[in-house]
Amino acid sequence: MKTFVRLALVLLAVTVACQAGLALAEDYYWVGSGDQAAPSASDQKAAAPEQSSCSSCAPACCEDLCGSCCAADPWLSVVGTAGFDAFKGISEWGLQDNFGAVVGLNASVPLFALADRGFGWQLGISYGVYDWDGRSTYNEASAQQQTFVTTGFFRKADVGERLSFGLVYDWMFNENWGAYATTPTLGQWRGQVEWAFSESNAVGVRGALRDKISREHLIFLDQTAIVLATRPVSHVDLFWHHHFESKADGFLWVGLTQDDRLSGDHSLYNCLFGASVEVPLSSRLTLYGIGQYVHPTSSAGTVASIEEGFNVGMGIAWYFGQNARNRTVHGAYGPYMPLANNSNFLVEQSVGVLPGT
Repeated sequence: MKTFVRLALVLLAVTVACQAGLALAEDYYWVGSGDQAAPSASDQKAAAPEQSSCSSCAPACCEDLCGSCCAADPWLSVVGTAGFDAFKGISEWGLQDNFGAVVGLNASVPLFALADRGFGWQLGISYGVYDWDGRSTYNEASAQQQTFVTTGFFRKADVGERLSFGLVYDWMFNENWGAYATTPTLGQWRGQVEWAFSESNAVGVRGALRDKISREHLIFLDQTAIVLATRPVSHVDLFWHHHFESKADGFLWVGLTQDDRLSGDHSLYNCLFGASVEVPLSSRLTLYGIGQYVHPTSSAGTVASIEEGFNVGMGIAWYFGQNARNRTVHGAYGPYMPLANNSNFLVEQSVGVLPGT
């Protein structure tokens, strides 16, 4: 099953990359009859009369004139992503950070009778390969592999409405993960509530609650045995969501983490802050970027440098429903909750005898 998932996601990444060039040209040129070039979409926009609402636009020109697609929402909405990712956490124990490539797929469908009220169900998966040339770990020759799966329900506000929310469950599957090159499987609950106070701005709260914990027994060549415990870190974040006139979409957030840890007298982290942005290049193609820093509780020094965490990623996203460009903060129909990643799925680890949790 893992091999099938990996091949499917790699094929998705190749598809997105091959079609990216076509998408960039799509918004500016279309082919007329014969060999004669047709006017560009931007020229059509300048020549077209002002429209009062999307109902008066044809689907082909709705994106330029009104800012979103006039066609009916599709039954299935799919977004594919491909990019680079770097992260560091306690699992590295100060040895190094991790850099690699990640591909993903996030899809949603309306929730039957509640579809008219904005309710839907989403399912997504991502696969990443890190440290291609080996690592300074107990399994030096092997790359680190990581798979996230996210599924759950959401309610996405339409234009003129205020409230959006979602609740999902995340799984993290690892192979040759961290300094000890282990294979922990972890799980967490994640939710988000958002209130739009204008077409361009919204505020909200989101967070994660730890669930599935991993315990692994390791025996080294000198017969030393340890217990390695790994679990998610619960956290609560406040965020600001802004939709730019250019149709770019951005988030800023700050958060607090749980006040206990697997070992020690104080929490592992005390706060986090981050930002993300998505910039449309066409009706299908966007550029995305994300960055987050997690501040350790320990005072600046060797221990804090080991315990600090960060995640930085960038890449492209492909909207199969041609709904990458939107007029307001609500966005078009599609998955509301982002896929789990190394920003919203925080992890802590303990080496030794596991105390009560």
